[in-house]
Amino acid sequence: MSEPKAFDCSSEPLTRGVSLLEASAGTGKTYALARIFLRLVAEEGVEVNKILTVTFTTAATEELRDRIRTLLVESLVTLREDPLDGEDATINRLRSLPEVTREECIRRIRLAITCFDEAIISTIHGFCNQVLSENALETESLFEAELDKEADQMTTEGVREYWRDRFASAHPVVAAAASTEKLKPDELAQFFNRLPSTQDYLLGFEEEGACDLVRTKLLKGFEALVEAWMQGRKEYVDYVTTCLKKSSRPRKNASKHAEILEKTLVKGEVSPAGLKVLEDMRASEFKPTNAFLDEPIPRFALQADSFWEVLKQFGRAGRADCVRYLKDKIAKWKRDRGLLSFDDLLSLTADAVTSKDSSGEALRKSLMQSFDAALIDEFQDTDPVQFKIFRELFAMTGEHWLYLIGDPKQSIYRFRGADLEAYFAFAKETQAVTYSLDTNYRTVPPLVNAVNAFFSSSEDPFLHEDLGFETVNPSAEDEKKVYRESGASSAPLLIREMEWMEDKGPTKEKIHNAIRLDMANEIHRLLEVGSLGGRKVRTSDLAILVRGNFEATQVWSYFRKRGLPAVVFTDLSLFETDEAKELLWVLEGIVDSSSERSIRRALATGLLGMTSKDFQDWQDRPEKWDDWVGFFRACLRTWRKDGVYVALRELLRKTRAIPMNLRRPDGERRVTNFLHLAEVLHQATSNNPLSPSSLVVWLRTRMDQGDSTGEDYQLRLESESEAISILTIHKSKGLEYPIVFLPSLSLTVGGGAKSFNYHQDDGTLVVDLHEVASDSAKEKGKLEDGQEDARVLYVAMTRAASRCYLYHAPYRLSEDDRPSAQARIMKSWGNKQKSEQEDGSVDNFQVGQFVNGWIEENELSEMAQYHSFLPDQEELDGELPSEGSEKVESEGLESAKWKSNRGIPMGSIVSSFSGLVEQVDFDGKDLDDEQESEDREQGATEDDPLPQIFEFEAGARAGTFMHDVFEHLEFTDPSTWGVFISKKLRDHQFVEERWPDVIRGMVEQVMGTELEPGLILGSVERKDRMEEMEFHFPVRPGFLPELASSLPEGCLLRSYLEGVKKSDRHRISSDGYLKGLVDLIFRADGKHYVLDWKSNKLNGRPDGFGKAKLEEEMLDHHYVLQYHLYVVATHRFLRSRLPDYSYGSHFGGVYYLFTRGMKIGSHSGVFHDLPDLAVIEALDQFLTQSE
Repeated sequence: MSEPKAFDCSSEPLTRGVSLLEASAGTGKTYALARIFLRLVAEEGVEVNKILTVTFTTAATEELRDRIRTLLVESLVTLREDPLDGEDATINRLRSLPEVTREECIRRIRLAITCFDEAIISTIHGFCNQVLSENALETESLFEAELDKEADQMTTEGVREYWRDRFASAHPVVAAAASTEKLKPDELAQFFNRLPSTQDYLLGFEEEGACDLVRTKLLKGFEALVEAWMQGRKEYVDYVTTCLKKSSRPRKNASKHAEILEKTLVKGEVSPAGLKVLEDMRASEFKPTNAFLDEPIPRFALQADSFWEVLKQFGRAGRADCVRYLKDKIAKWKRDRGLLSFDDLLSLTADAVTSKDSSGEALRKSLMQSFDAALIDEFQDTDPVQFKIFRELFAMTGEHWLYLIGDPKQSIYRFRGADLEAYFAFAKETQAVTYSLDTNYRTVPPLVNAVNAFFSSSEDPFLHEDLGFETVNPSAEDEKKVYRESGASSAPLLIREMEWMEDKGPTKEKIHNAIRLDMANEIHRLLEVGSLGGRKVRTSDLAILVRGNFEATQVWSYFRKRGLPAVVFTDLSLFETDEAKELLWVLEGIVDSSSERSIRRALATGLLGMTSKDFQDWQDRPEKWDDWVGFFRACLRTWRKDGVYVALRELLRKTRAIPMNLRRPDGERRVTNFLHLAEVLHQATSNNPLSPSSLVVWLRTRMDQGDSTGEDYQLRLESESEAISILTIHKSKGLEYPIVFLPSLSLTVGGGAKSFNYHQDDGTLVVDLHEVASDSAKEKGKLEDGQEDARVLYVAMTRAASRCYLYHAPYRLSEDDRPSAQARIMKSWGNKQKSEQEDGSVDNFQVGQFVNGWIEENELSEMAQYHSFLPDQEELDGELPSEGSEKVESEGLESAKWKSNRGIPMGSIVSSFSGLVEQVDFDGKDLDDEQESEDREQGATEDDPLPQIFEFEAGARAGTFMHDVFEHLEFTDPSTWGVFISKKLRDHQFVEERWPDVIRGMVEQVMGTELEPGLILGSVERKDRMEEMEFHFPVRPGFLPELASSLPEGCLLRSYLEGVKKSDRHRISSDGYLKGLVDLIFRADGKHYVLDWKSNKLNGRPDGFGKAKLEEEMLDHHYVLQYHLYVVATHRFLRSRLPDYSYGSHFGGVYYLFTRGMKIGSHSGVFHDLPDLAVIEALDQFLTQSE
């Protein structure tokens, strides 16, 4: 591969034809593009309206427009004056052109400035929209077509109609098969929306046959299955219970399987579960013992294998059928409704300009004559449809200047349709002359050289024969960008690796936690000792670049805990936030102001912030409550008269909601979301007048759909003050930050998705399914994933101007995993250093020795450094240097220091019981927030394998997921569980296909377990549930263990308090407030119960959830104190709400449900206690005696 020629903006001749400018990161592509524009105007006399300039985003078009206009004005002013030292070389060139006088250049530039509003600088969609609207006849498009910005909703509408058409009245076997094979509406919509939207593609599984034919085959297969069972059930049961290994699922579940099949095959009660069970009953799943290897396989098992293959074929054929149906249906709807999507703008324009009829010829001729030059920015992110447009109009004429500016190393938008293979094919087809911009003006020279060495030390860093790595030159050092520590310069590339000495690799949860801790420690150190250009490092100098939105919010949450100000730039939907839920309840309180219950729920939200003390006060003084009821009704009248925005403004003013929420640690984020929601609601009613009740329905629908269409619904930046920026790598493209942290690029992402894309050898794009794809197709898909991961790594590392932290974790890969690009490149250094194993490959674990060897070999000691860190290091905090900030104190019982502006009486608020335990440093932790240790997870033997729910990861992410599931689950409607659980798994980024069934199985056990005679959660209606009840009450100074002697002998709270260590860590040192959330309070048969969900694995086995084990867990991990505090809060709450309240009559006790261990027909995983009233009153008096 020959190295491209360097492009000098001031000297390279402007040649008609196709010129490809490959602009590495920081080399000034916008600078070059603006100067090409200037030279076209001044040297070639091209009018501004004859230059088409296209870039990627609307924001980029505005920046580019401003840069070009500014350069034109600067050129005009400069050329009118005598030349000066240091004058822009391109402008200086215009003084002495051989064929154009300086005066003529001035005239042309002046005219360009005068007519600059006629310049066409837009996105590709803007250009195509203009072509279609101005040439409606030639393009056969509608004159008054409306641009549809919510295409996903049309897909949802289409799959629902497809389902009604194909499955609503289908044979029960077909309907059950559709459910088993994930052909439900939301799953089909998700699959369709992931397909390429503008490119032509093949479905790699489409040859399976027409859906109707497969459906007929499915029904015949089911009939054969019924016959085989009727004639051979005894043969099957005898075989699996005699011949198979005890550990095999068919043998362990033989009786259960037989019972299910009796319902399915004999009684005709066909269900998804009845088909799903066949997966374990197939002959291919059998593992006979050695003594029975030659025993004939039962006929039914062989028939189950055949039916299962047909079932899978039905799923594939259904997907292909749905894709065809949706393409036709959505196209028809768009025509009938006069709608165009953004993708339609491209495809219609491409079809029109490539048409061979007279209209196409006329359109091409007109557009070719309209422009003399085209400048295409970010060319690496365009797709084949856009290539087709530019090729037809500008590439093949020989009369146009076509400049394509981009960097294939930064092509990271494959999920949006960017196609690097088409990029290289376009360059070859048009015989483009390739140049490079070879000087980095963004980054300090040592970091430029370190990044050069990082990629060039690998023989094939981007895994592509057409994409090598060309080093770039550093520019002169800018002192303002130089990072120093205590006045001395420091290596700008830091590779930090987590130490791990155990044979078994760490979990991803362990890795993320360790890296977040190390980042926070290092940031505190930087803020204390680091400087940039002679000033102290500020938090706003720092950026954390992550792979996804979920990781961004996790980092933000941890930094907030560590007292580090941070803001998240995210694509998350406004409607997916807690603030949306709270505001919905407030709006429902206004709309349903005749219901005191709705008003109470609104007032109890975090937004309005009323407490149990307020409700008690209203109970004692009814006239105060009447005032609130009247105010809510007045808000409804204001809403109807002046709009929702005015009504909310009045409500927020009266409740002082804004200043109250700003006092919270996440206050800026919450207030930003609330105000954004109010604005969105106002906009919705402005566009389409809605009644108050209709607007509530509108908001609820958006929340159910997780609507994120359009930038208007994405979360806004909560603060422009000094803060660390946290954003995804994709969102960071085009930006730069002085100091960048890259915490997760050593971990592989992806996997678990049902489908994947790859290119055939002829360049055809293929969408295939993992379950049927050939090995060669899978390898091509993994290769393209690895190629893009290398480009993502390059983009991430080149965002840093002064200093870059690259984290590595020793993560063990499974056989099917591909290594991350970062790990692959660094381990290639090990191969290069001959530090290999006998087979010539480097162990895919620790990389320290290879990194140090790479630094030494390339003489990079002043440019790069390697450090390792322990995963369990201490948290190191320091003073924040930004103006007006102060050290964030621990918010525990032992340290009750608060900023004066928080408006809370002296004391501390403990945000949760987990926080209380952590902050007083008890010996244990709430294990929902902790990765289970290996000594707790004893594992399973071959004869006694674990239920799959114990393979589901433990830790904070899993705990958050399970709490989210049970908080929003409709207990009484099992028909909704499957779709709901799948959505929650996607929300929390659990992508393996087996988890929906595993989690549903756990939910069924939890909902069906009889907690006490006649009480199961599956019968508890939504109206009898209160999730996440927030409480807070004052606490006085005291020493918790002192309470033990006043409690009755034998009660668990006394046992707990007598067992804890007697240290000042258990002392409440000053007056304060205790605050928390109860997972669930539910009502059944007139009694109220407190319930807490626990996702702990305990010892990692089903037999570890008995009564004795649970009581030990409750004591060891402080749950006993936790639930007694919950009961105090609930006791106070019920006492304030129920006129004839009696603890004995109205309170039924506490349930802690360890959900992984629950089993219908037993009390496994169920902890229950009903504390004596005397215990609760003693604890209440001890905590609040000063009240």
